[in-house]
Amino acid sequence: MKKNDRVSFRTVMIVTGLIFLLLVLTSVISNTILFFGIKSGFLNIRPEIRLLPFLIQAGVISILTGTLLSLILSRFPMRSVQKLIRAIHRVAEGHFDTKINLKHPKEFRELSDCFNQMTDELAGIEILRSDFINNFSHEFRTPIMSILGFARLIKRGHLPEEEKNEYLDIIISESRRLSELSSQVLNLSKVESLTLLTDLTSFNAGEQIREAILQLEQKWNRRNISFDLEIENVKIKGNQSLLKEVWVNLIDNAVKFSPENSVISIHAYSNGEHMVFVIEDRGEGMDETTCGKIFDKFYQGDASHATEGNGLGLPLVKKIVELHRGSIKVKSQPGRGSIFVVMLPLED
Repeated sequence: MKKNDRVSFRTVMIVTGLIFLLLVLTSVISNTILFFGIKSGFLNIRPEIRLLPFLIQAGVISILTGTLLSLILSRFPMRSVQKLIRAIHRVAEGHFDTKINLKHPKEFRELSDCFNQMTDELAGIEILRSDFINNFSHEFRTPIMSILGFARLIKRGHLPEEEKNEYLDIIISESRRLSELSSQVLNLSKVESLTLLTDLTSFNAGEQIREAILQLEQKWNRRNISFDLEIENVKIKGNQSLLKEVWVNLIDNAVKFSPENSVISIHAYSNGEHMVFVIEDRGEGMDETTCGKIFDKFYQGDASHATEGNGLGLPLVKKIVELHRGSIKVKSQPGRGSIFVVMLPLED
């Protein structure tokens, strides 16, 4: 018997049992009232007295007794329902710490557990929403205020040419940062709205990974970073432009968090069922809490925002990988670098 069928059967049995109990109690109490009524002389039932008035009296007593018992017994389950209603109103007002603790019957206990689980999830979502707004505001406000400040300094004039050029370079850099941020927000929004991939083609993923490394040459050259590469030519089927974002973001992150003069290891190969992409840096690494949050939008392990980035790259990577029916995992320990592993199904 399926779980839903068992729940329905149990519910029917409970309702039937309650009705039976109500009928028995009504019968017992009504007969008791009739017995004491006859014994006290309040009700007369003698051979010369017609039976119909007695039956009417007995019926009225039974109806009143049953109604009173129904009102009394209904208060017990209704009390739990009223608790649930009050709790729902509190959640609707934004109090996501609301909890209920219904014990009986078993279905109410299960309802109580589900309600508490729901409020825990809502509380977590509210924290993420608040963090998202705070981080989003910070990421946009900082470059805008920087641009505004240096533009005002230039407008005042009387600046040495070298200093003016320095300020203009900062304005260009911050403008580029804003442009990249808005582009990533739009890309993430577009990817999150996708439920079905289009423009699927078969291509050499190994070659695409090599192109992504060359695309970031200026960044890793500047930090004197070298690569330990073992990249096989693996054929997969997917959206090339979206998967290019995956490799670029992961390699860019590795370069960003690697110390100067260090080595980044990249391996790409087929295990028979999946293409496996592994990238390992020698950076500061992350603790378990950070590892659990890095795929959240706008989350940055560096709370001071000293490191360049906006916390949108990894959420974008995760969504793209999932759209391709793949998976992404991270392994990291403080002081021992980070390893990202992407697995994508091979071409059918």
